[in-house]
Amino acid sequence: MIINKRHGFTLVEVLLALAILSVALAATMRATAMATTSADEVKLKTYATWVAQNRIAELTARRLFPGSGEQSGQATMAGINFQWQQTTNDTPNVEFRKVDVVVMLAGETHKRAVLTAYLTRGGS
Repeated sequence: MIINKRHGFTLVEVLLALAILSVALAATMRATAMATTSADEVKLKTYATWVAQNRIAELTARRLFPGSGEQSGQATMAGINFQWQQTTNDTPNVEFRKVDVVVMLAGETHKRAVLTAYLTRGGS
């Protein structure tokens, strides 16, 4: 009686295992890339929000009561250059002004943060 013992895998089994492994690795790489991109976007949005908050804090700290109109400027946060646009509008109450601050990366038009604040004539 001859017993034919088979050791190892056939070529088809090895190729099938490699195909499954390559699909799983590709999905993992895509998920990692998406997570990295999302983290970068969150970081930029956070920094842009801080730029907007700093602009409002500056107006409040200096007790400024800006007239209606637009202003723009630049700020650097964590080594990243941002540009901000400030739009000030009158309100029905003459003691208040509405200030909208929009922040973008320098050279871009995509809004990274928008912040609205109301300032009083007394600065508080």
